[in-house]
Amino acid sequence: MLGRLIPALFAVAALVAACHAALWWAVTGRLRTEAEAAIAAERAAGNTVSHGVPERGGYPLSARVTLPHLRYAGLVPLPGGAALPVAGRAQAVTLVLGPEAPRRLSIELACPCEGGTVGALPIPMDAAELRAELPLGRNGGGRTLTGRGLVLYLPEGRLAIAQLRARVPDPASATVSADIFGIDLPPPESQWPLGARIAQASAEVTLRGVLPAGPTPARALAAWRDRDGAVTLDRVSLSWGPLSVRGAATMALDQALQPRGTAQATLVGYGQALERLAEAGVVPRGAAALVRLGLNAASRQGEGGERMVDIALTIEDRTLSIARIPLARLPPVVWPDRAW
Repeated sequence: MLGRLIPALFAVAALVAACHAALWWAVTGRLRTEAEAAIAAERAAGNTVSHGVPERGGYPLSARVTLPHLRYAGLVPLPGGAALPVAGRAQAVTLVLGPEAPRRLSIELACPCEGGTVGALPIPMDAAELRAELPLGRNGGGRTLTGRGLVLYLPEGRLAIAQLRARVPDPASATVSADIFGIDLPPPESQWPLGARIAQASAEVTLRGVLPAGPTPARALAAWRDRDGAVTLDRVSLSWGPLSVRGAATMALDQALQPRGTAQATLVGYGQALERLAEAGVVPRGAAALVRLGLNAASRQGEGGERMVDIALTIEDRTLSIARIPLARLPPVVWPDRAW
């Protein structure tokens, strides 16, 4: 009896393995077909996409299709009809379907990579992990981007990010939430009065109004401004050196296309932060002392014994004010006024 059972079990196991292999081959084939269709659609829209020979992988735990040496140059649509011309390349892009999330497609980028807007110098980047996830079907959830060990080689120097999480909860909305941890700013450290490392920064950003297509970025932004365009920032959180900020803000552009807006924030560690900014010459000592005096008068003691204060901030005519006291003059923002 046992002698007949063992061969039968082996036969069943072989049949299951064959069915699993056939399913894996079919799924990777479907991934490859969908990727080729998406690339064909991009090319039909006038965008440029190139890559090496697709490679299947991941057996037996997942279905993976890798497009080596991917290059892209084209227009990325923005809410309202405008489009941003971008170009980039990656060592490889891999599409992944796994049993742990069968209704979500993962897109993994293997670095070194580089990217940026067309006409500008590309920004080289390395990453230990860089992955986007897209829902398959209507109930798959939002779109997410996660990164770990990111390094951007900016013209100003090396900028490193320990961890990044971003999410678009609804593809039809213009809202993005982002959490960034461990930001190491470009050297030298002396140019950062609050320290060369930002421990944490997060916000939920919503674009209000449509950003229309325009012959140049400056003209498109001017049209957006004239249609009451604005950006709202909710759940803002920042920990930088001695300073901790929590709050919300609304930003827009003035007639000179300079940022203007208001914010409500809770500050902790403002005294030491003002002292460092004054020592570095970022804000005048008199203004820093006046602001610190006013904040101390309005502050309260937190649960941990630290002083904290709720304040209103404004940016108007390139001037940052705290509680209506001018604190610093901001440098002008120059928007490109040439064709995209």
